[in-house]
Amino acid sequence: MKGYKAFEKGMICRGKQYAENTVFEEEEAEICKKGMHFCKNPLDVLDYYPLVDENGNISEFAEVEALDEAKTDDGKKFVTKKLKVKDKITFDKLIEIDIKKLGHTDCKKICTDITYAQISSSGDDAKIGSSGKHAVICCTGKNGKVKGKKGSWITLAEWTYRNEEKSYVPVCVKAEYIDGERIKEDTFYSIKNGKFVECSEE
Repeated sequence: MKGYKAFEKGMICRGKQYAENTVFEEEEAEICKKGMHFCKNPLDVLDYYPLVDENGNISEFAEVEALDEAKTDDGKKFVTKKLKVKDKITFDKLIEIDIKKLGHTDCKKICTDITYAQISSSGDDAKIGSSGKHAVICCTGKNGKVKGKKGSWITLAEWTYRNEEKSYVPVCVKAEYIDGERIKEDTFYSIKNGKFVECSEE
């Protein structure tokens, strides 16, 4: 069975060191207790690992394959005693694979008529929206903009440039529920100083 796994920086999960293109084995497998865990769908890994940890490190991801029985209690998270970790993949690639499962090929487009969907982009200056109900819309690149219908969730990341590292780093990743009042539907939002602010489509 093939799937996807998230790791802390350095390909570490629950204190265990992993590596690309390597097979790992454990004696027992029990959901949330023993064995090696993974998800069938790419973005489900974010339910168990944050995109960005408290130190500002982005989680790492890889395609995996269970070489022994894969057990699950919800059809979402699986555990096995023997797991092959394949090549690492970027978050962009993780999103691309997930969106293709939904039948979409361009994650920077404004998507329509999607119900119970996960729509994501980690590209800079991305602009995403959904007219579907109960969508999860996520822009984790710099200067992202999102909008959706009432009942959906939107997520944005805020970045800042650090001279000592000579690069942009994430300083805040925040999600909000579109209740139609405090967070309006069909209205684009960006994030500034840790708060969602209305913005133009341009």
